[in-house]
Amino acid sequence: MPHNYRITGSGLNVTITGARDASVKDINEILRGLDRLVDGILYQLFDAEKIAGPNHIYYAVANADYAMRNGLNISNNLNVETLLYVACENQINKAIRLLGVSKKTGTVAVAVFSEKVENRLSEAIAANLGTVDDSVLDITPKKYESLKELYNITETAIETVGSDRTTALTSLIAEKGALLSLRR
Repeated sequence: MPHNYRITGSGLNVTITGARDASVKDINEILRGLDRLVDGILYQLFDAEKIAGPNHIYYAVANADYAMRNGLNISNNLNVETLLYVACENQINKAIRLLGVSKKTGTVAVAVFSEKVENRLSEAIAANLGTVDDSVLDITPKKYESLKELYNITETAIETVGSDRTTALTSLIAEKGALLSLRR
């Protein structure tokens, strides 16, 4: 079942789901097909191995939406701005290299941005990429270690937060993303 969040302060919802066994031979061809499927609704894809759970994406969407509404954005599109906040990067090319979907991607996270909850659409996007499976968003012990390294989060910082390790890691990554606008 997809994860749904309402973004406070705007009329925006984000619906997040995942897919395993992704097959991405030609990303441009896939994006063209998905663009026809979504019929103008914004969405973003991420390499799910680099996502610290659905809250990671939710916090990034909230920050991207805030940036867009307050003129703090780099991109002109919410989906691209969200990619920057998820990646904790101010450069679009770096964010795409870090979190983008490619031939090497085995699991995909899907975020759909709309005025209403879009469970069916998010699952349809995921099904076009592989097998719908929200568990790809979960943080396994192996993923935990790779996320720490990818986002440069120390175990000391995680221990300082004082909650369980995976929640602390997600919080620290989200905080790092939230601080992006200060570096602009």
